[in-house]
Amino acid sequence: MAKNDEFNYMSWLVYFVRGLVWISFTVSLHVQWSKWIRVLTTVWWASSFLLISALNIQILLRAHSIEILDMVPWLINFLLFICALRNLIHFVSQHNLDNSLSEPLLAKKYEKNQSELGQASFLGKLTFSWINPLLSLGYSKILALEDIPSLVPEDEAKSAYQKFAHEWDSLLRETNSNNTGNLVLRAIAKVYLKENIFIGICSFLRTISVVVSPLILYAFVNYANGNERNLNEGLSIVGCLVVTKLVESLSQRHWFFDSRRSGMRMRSALMVAVYQKQLKLSSLGRRRHSAGEIVNYIAVDAYRMGEFPWWFHSAWSFALQLFLAIGVLLWVVGLGALTGLVPLFICGLLNVPYAKMLQKCQSQFMIAQDERLRSTSEILNNMKIIKLQSWEEKFKNLIESLRENEFKWLAETQFGKAQGTLLYWMSPTIISSVVFLGCVFFGSAPLNASTIFTVLASLRSMGEPVRMIPEALSSLIQVKVSFDRLNAFLLDDELKNDELRRIPFQKSDKSVKIQAGNFSWDPEIIIPTLREVNLEIRWGQKVAICGPVGAGKSSLLYAVLGEIPKISGTVNVYGSIAYVSQTSWIQSGTIRDNILYRKPMDKTRYEKAIKASALDKDINNFSHGDLTEIGQRGLNMSGGQKQRIQLA
Repeated sequence: MAKNDEFNYMSWLVYFVRGLVWISFTVSLHVQWSKWIRVLTTVWWASSFLLISALNIQILLRAHSIEILDMVPWLINFLLFICALRNLIHFVSQHNLDNSLSEPLLAKKYEKNQSELGQASFLGKLTFSWINPLLSLGYSKILALEDIPSLVPEDEAKSAYQKFAHEWDSLLRETNSNNTGNLVLRAIAKVYLKENIFIGICSFLRTISVVVSPLILYAFVNYANGNERNLNEGLSIVGCLVVTKLVESLSQRHWFFDSRRSGMRMRSALMVAVYQKQLKLSSLGRRRHSAGEIVNYIAVDAYRMGEFPWWFHSAWSFALQLFLAIGVLLWVVGLGALTGLVPLFICGLLNVPYAKMLQKCQSQFMIAQDERLRSTSEILNNMKIIKLQSWEEKFKNLIESLRENEFKWLAETQFGKAQGTLLYWMSPTIISSVVFLGCVFFGSAPLNASTIFTVLASLRSMGEPVRMIPEALSSLIQVKVSFDRLNAFLLDDELKNDELRRIPFQKSDKSVKIQAGNFSWDPEIIIPTLREVNLEIRWGQKVAICGPVGAGKSSLLYAVLGEIPKISGTVNVYGSIAYVSQTSWIQSGTIRDNILYRKPMDKTRYEKAIKASALDKDINNFSHGDLTEIGQRGLNMSGGQKQRIQLA
């Protein structure tokens, strides 16, 4: 009796010592402040791994078998041994760096701001260890802007737009004008096909891992309930479970990260494409797309592309996961699972009218939002006139009515989503109850532990697809609407490159020459705005264009700039042109800021520009000279002063 008590006491003492050791290991992973503590933990981890390995080898040689609980500490110590090797490599590289006779001057600062993602190894990318230096720095201090690494070149907006523009131009050349289709979608698909194939592989591996897990659980429960237990079979089941969960975790992390990264590139490319398009948009195109709508294309439609890859791969992977989970149920339960397919089929049929309703609501919501933004922009730009005429209440009611219409479609969309969410949160409980009733009714499978656990695990894997598929369809519908809107905008009429011909200035006495020019703001109108224009302006010549209101004076200037569609004739411009518009564009700041436009000060040229634009008298009248604040949009200046500042 005393020996048994002594044995129990010793076993408890062994477990207590092991607990202290593991607690010490945990503390050593977090506490590595100084160099000597790192050296001590490195020696400790390596020694512990070698001792555990020697002990396991001795047990294996004596008993020709080893317990699972003895193998688990060895695996953990092996990981600690790898960490010790990494610390050793770090010490050696740091020592070589300190002893180096050369020190980079500019390269060090440049490398500091580079992202670790572009230089990471395969293992670093697989385990996301490339972000550890940034996390460690953020743990040690508050991150500043210079601590944040720059983007890798392929993630920059310039690179993304260049790839998109190349494919877009090639598609425009290949496609007939009558049958264009959605060129934006096709261009995006061509540019980002390879990386989305990799995302699809990650999503597929994650789906297979999730579906296989209930089968491994089924095998494990059967093994635990069986009378004959084979150690190799048990180890194989546990090993498969560990590998499955590891594959699921890694594939899901890469699916999430790479889909968001690919979406960021799509969003950047489309934002730049919209910006570049509005610079080339013709007068006819500007009538179709107001400033508020163009802002909406960037802020809503292009931004929505950032979520597109994730929702696209979610839709098909969750559908595949749902069908595979149904197959697992049929294999485990048999005919009893067929009864559970009835409510599942009903839920699937409800997706059709639900998706159509969401598409209609989303389209109407975007139209209402465009109308509200257009009206709001016009009111804000003309607020001074509205205030002088006391029209605030009228325009306030207009904005509120447009907002009510927008809110109506937004509310219908959200109520539809709420109803769908309620239905699909209830469906797993209903389906599981029906499956168990089918098992009892048909007697296709016994309701033992293995069957119940497997059915519950399969239904749990079905719960996420059933809940996420409607939301994925809703998001894809919104993306479809955004693709159509962006495609219509990017294919709209734009200024042609042949509107004018720029000739380098090579000692020619000519500045502008127009021969038999016919121009029209609307090419569909038979009578052009300007007819048979013949004009020649020589270098250094001053020309004034006179005429009544609406005679086409401004249109003639736009013809020289190439901003009005040309029907026939030729326009030649020699050298460069500076244009001062009728409506002056003034920045908030000083007079000097508006003249220099952030260019370095050249005193001689600056004074010549002021004198040439007759601005010297105005500056002398100001108390602070050219450092006078001109207020928002030149509020403190007269119309002539603003024009002279813009001219300078």
